[in-house]
Amino acid sequence: MSTEIRNWDVVAKAMETAGATSSQMYIRAKALAAGKLDPMPTSSPEALYSISAVAG
Repeated sequence: MSTEIRNWDVVAKAMETAGATSSQMYIRAKALAAGKLDPMPTSSPEALYSISAVAG
């Protein structure tokens, strides 16, 4: 498991604990923690899995 996937898993679990599971951020965290494509992609084709993949 990559560090980034692990981080998204931590975010998703924290949101579940807080009962904050109805937001787009939660949906995004769950998808990325599962290694799926970002449901809220950026305009960059290189950023399929994460906004951090965009070179800045």
